[in-house]
Amino acid sequence: MTPSAIERPQVNGPSGFIELNGQMLLVDYGKVYLDGTPIGFLYEDGVLKDTNGPLGASAAPRAIDVIPGCVFRGIDTTGMPLELPFAKPGPTGGLNYNGVPLNVINGRLSTQDHRLVGEFEEDGTVYLRDAINKAPRRKLDEHTQLATFFEGRNGKGEPFRREFLRPLYKADKNYSENETIRYFEGFDALTSVQKRYVMDSLKLWSSCGLLQIVRKSEGTAALGSVKHGAAGATGVRTGNVTLDREEFEKEIMLIKRFGLLATVATRWKPYFEVRLNLVVSHEYGHQLEFILSQATQEKIDELYRKQLSLSERRFPSPRSYDGTSELLPQDKILDRIFISGYARQSMHEYWAECVAAFSMKEGRRALKELDPAISHMLEELVTAPEKMVRAVFVDQILDLQASLRLGNELSGNLLDS
Repeated sequence: MTPSAIERPQVNGPSGFIELNGQMLLVDYGKVYLDGTPIGFLYEDGVLKDTNGPLGASAAPRAIDVIPGCVFRGIDTTGMPLELPFAKPGPTGGLNYNGVPLNVINGRLSTQDHRLVGEFEEDGTVYLRDAINKAPRRKLDEHTQLATFFEGRNGKGEPFRREFLRPLYKADKNYSENETIRYFEGFDALTSVQKRYVMDSLKLWSSCGLLQIVRKSEGTAALGSVKHGAAGATGVRTGNVTLDREEFEKEIMLIKRFGLLATVATRWKPYFEVRLNLVVSHEYGHQLEFILSQATQEKIDELYRKQLSLSERRFPSPRSYDGTSELLPQDKILDRIFISGYARQSMHEYWAECVAAFSMKEGRRALKELDPAISHMLEELVTAPEKMVRAVFVDQILDLQASLRLGNELSGNLLDS
């Protein structure tokens, strides 16, 4: 086998039947048969190649549309219904979606390897085939469609161009960067180090779409002055986050010196406390809690109470300590129950600290080791949020995640990066 054959495996095609001038041709994973004899290959986007017999002798790729009376009915490689060609003619050309190059053949939107991913209409409307949730036609809108540039011809064969840019978004930024900038008010005034800290803290949540849902439903974040020495505060009525400017700058210094997790001494000798230096994603975690279903919040409370009971048994607080953080001897740091001492305060702080830790790769590793149950819950929230958010947000997040997968923002290795 040659190297090129290894690098370019055969792409599977649809399965079903082709009807052509009264003849029925079997299609099995793209291979077209007439009475058991192979006579060509059909891709999901309607491109035929290496044909002969009633399909005509041609080694060159051709669209199914050019063969009069040729219709395919069946399913695509994911099992969703598929009929080719589409009933309504559409544009043909090249389309760039959030930087991802795609093909359009008579309105059929496909990847470079002919995998059908949706439809593109001449008015700019995009419909996506959601293979994950088996939804064959998700209509995108101004909130879910990413930057789109098309150039080619319309259904009449005339030169045609179409462009869509999300309102107030910067053309030189990808979706996740733009969404973070839109969420964090005054982002442009931050220093380069501060900008990187904010971007790193929120990249996971912007890439999976949950940051947009939070921003549109709950609020944004901004620097300000928070009383009582708190690093941040999330408004109960407004949902907006205020981050104390001095504490924000201190956090960036601490994370640079000590990393995400730091062990700090307390005045209760010989006890120490673990600190998580991620205030931005912590306060975002409070906002994220607001969009979760009641059942999900009850599950979080159940996990918290279980951890609290375990912590109280293994690491009881010093007699003179009137706080609620988890304190423990330095040689027991790796045996702690909570990801940080502050996470022991309440169910709400437990959730926010776990969200913050999960925001970064290093934190995800630590959380998975210390608290696998909440780690699994957060992983499911990123990959299947429709199971955990309130019903009013389900359609929004499903549409948005389908769009983000196509735009290569929500990739299969997102949690590994």
